[in-house]
Amino acid sequence: MQPSPPTVLERRRAPELKQLPETAAKVTPLVAALLVVFYLATSIYIAAHRLFWFDEFFTVRVAQLPAWTMIWTALGHAADSLPPFYYILVRAFEMLSGRGEIVARMPSALAMAAGLLLTFDCARRMTDGLHGLIALSVLTCSFLPYYGYEARSYAIYFMFAALGFWVWTRTSATLRAAIFFGAVLCLGVTMHYYAVMCLAPYALWEVWCWKPWRRLSAKLIAGTAGVVVPAALLSPLILSFSRKFSSGYWNRPSIAELRAIFPQLFPDALLLLALIAVWIVLSRTDEKDDAVPAMGAGEAIGWLFLCIPLAGFVLAEFGTKAFFSRYFICVLPGVAVAFACSLWRNFQSNYRVALGVFLLLATWGVWRQLTVVEHPGSVEATGIREFLGLERSLRAEGKHYMVFSPPLIFSEAQYYSSHPNDCILLLPPDFERQPDAVQSAPDPYLHQRLLLNLSQFYPMQFWRLYNLQAYASEVALIEPSQDVLDALQQSGFQIQVRSAAPLKVVYLR
Repeated sequence: MQPSPPTVLERRRAPELKQLPETAAKVTPLVAALLVVFYLATSIYIAAHRLFWFDEFFTVRVAQLPAWTMIWTALGHAADSLPPFYYILVRAFEMLSGRGEIVARMPSALAMAAGLLLTFDCARRMTDGLHGLIALSVLTCSFLPYYGYEARSYAIYFMFAALGFWVWTRTSATLRAAIFFGAVLCLGVTMHYYAVMCLAPYALWEVWCWKPWRRLSAKLIAGTAGVVVPAALLSPLILSFSRKFSSGYWNRPSIAELRAIFPQLFPDALLLLALIAVWIVLSRTDEKDDAVPAMGAGEAIGWLFLCIPLAGFVLAEFGTKAFFSRYFICVLPGVAVAFACSLWRNFQSNYRVALGVFLLLATWGVWRQLTVVEHPGSVEATGIREFLGLERSLRAEGKHYMVFSPPLIFSEAQYYSSHPNDCILLLPPDFERQPDAVQSAPDPYLHQRLLLNLSQFYPMQFWRLYNLQAYASEVALIEPSQDVLDALQQSGFQIQVRSAAPLKVVYLR
């Protein structure tokens, strides 16, 4: 059956579709800039309306130590798990602008914005501006935006991963480019130890393309030096933390955790891919497409970023024992660019496909971000605001000591309470200060041990059950576990539930 001739409307639209790339080349940088400004502004807004949580508590406490040299000392005693240069960066921001949620999170917000622009430019140079916007929008549909308003180093780690990919694909094979690439990976490792994984896709690509008469590229050699040197220099801090916590680390490597990594990186990927497939079918034309161009080296390396969690799994299984999805945030820029390149190769003659995919991804990302802007407290999971609302009434009822069972809400209360010295962490009945040397399961009291390590440098109070006897009438137990309540009743205490929700508060008699 012969296809029906094009209608007048279709004939009018065809020239417009052919002219779209040239028009987009002028408009797309402006659209990219507007999207980046939107995510930067909204990240700052969320940062201003969200309280610090447990991990961020360690960031600010370590960064605010009396002397910057104490940061090394604290990390040498396993007070936290990130490289010291990140805390120095946060400290520098606080020295310039003062302390607070916005200032501590500003490096993350700025790094996320820079990483978005780098990914856009990387994809734009391989394809065109519209597909550069698609790569940027893929990032906004990942878990990246959350780390743009968190006072941890993951967004900065992502930015250096994006910059490394930009350098590898943008610059020529010169000594200067190699040094630049090595320096970028080096800086990445100074922000997060797992940044050594950024080298994996480039090394795999070089090994795959290697011929006996062909030398390895100078960039790969410089990149290898760039990850090995800082890792070696910081190895005392890495080993200090690993010796104390790797045997009982939470989120240990397993096949189940490996399967969960990719859905965590792209939470809505399956739905979005289904919608994209539908749009591609609806946007098809009867015109015969030219042969699909071969996959370029840049796109191939981008897809090889998917191997990073596999390499990380091996590293965690035989070394670190830590396997978190956020440790592999470096996967995002490569996959985003590769996805955009794949669309461009297969549908470059039909720009309705690219335009529809961009609008779908951009709208989805903006909607998710605006949802958090509307309710910034939705990303707070410990109930700290509920405690701060109850604190005054509890003290009015004669309860001077706020004794917490959960370590996460304790750390937040200890930071935000008007009486931080009266906030106390109750250690579990079966708690031991040092875990067994080898554990087959994650340590259930790892958070308590981290706080104990930090308490060597920042004053915090810890009680055991016997400490409650002298102050029972002045104690309000916040979110006590059932094990704690059972142990208290066995010790002769009478339990009075003051409130069950939104926080469980118990009095002792």
